Parts: sequence; C-alpha cells; structure tokens
Amino acid sequence: MTEFAPIQICLVASLLATAPDAHAQSIVDGTGTAVDAESTRIVLALIGQHLRSTDAKVTDLRTGRGGAICGAVEVRNRMGTYTGARPFVADLAGGFFGRLPEGPELRNPASIADYRAMERAQELFTRNCSER
Repeated sequence: MTEFAPIQICLVASLLATAPDAHAQSIVDGTGTAVDAESTRIVLALIGQHLRSTDAKVTDLRTGRGGAICGAVEVRNRMGTYTGARPFVADLAGGFFGRLPEGPELRNPASIADYRAMERAQELFTRNCSER
C-alpha cells in the first residue's frame, strides 16, 4: 500500500485543484492593491459564495465610506459568455455582498428576500460607494 501513496497523493491534489468549490475569482485590473489583502480575500470568497462563479473578473476594487468594499464584477451566464461588469458592494462586518440589480431583476424578483437584498445593495452602494 505504501508504494501507491505518492500516486494517491497526486490524485487527491489534482481532484482538489479542479473541484467545483475551488473558486478562482481574480482581480483583472490591478486594483487589488487599493484594499488590504485580508479584505480582498474575504470579498473574493463572498463573490464565489453569492454568485456561484468559478471565474468572476473583479475590477475597480476600492474601499468606500463606512468600511464598505466597492467594485465591479463580471460573471459568465449559462451560455458561458461574460455578461459585462456590474457594480457591487460588500459589507465585510455584516458578511453582506450585493451586486447592483438590473431592470429585469427588479421587475421580477425571485422572492421577497431577494428583493430586500437588492434594495440593501442599492442603498449600501449609494451611501458608501457612489461619488458625492
């Protein structure tokens, strides 16, 4: 059994590297230096958790007012095509991540909870991320 151990270790490592839960969101425009490393790690984890994206592209990352983290994120649709960057806000203290909704989402929310999350994202973004 010990003679197979290196092969087993390699197999497990390759499976972990390609597991669906292994998120590889990336900051594609170099703005990751505008936010501390721990906050960046948390934001990328929230994006992976909330958007269920394994290859989200984050841009315009910055610290907003009130400690919020602001930026834009682009994810793929069901057809595999990137949909265009949309603004987001993250409240790290509250564990909240919200991407600003588009028209169809606002007109036809999946649930009351989804609608309230969209409202919260809009309010947090306006208060903490938009130019005054």
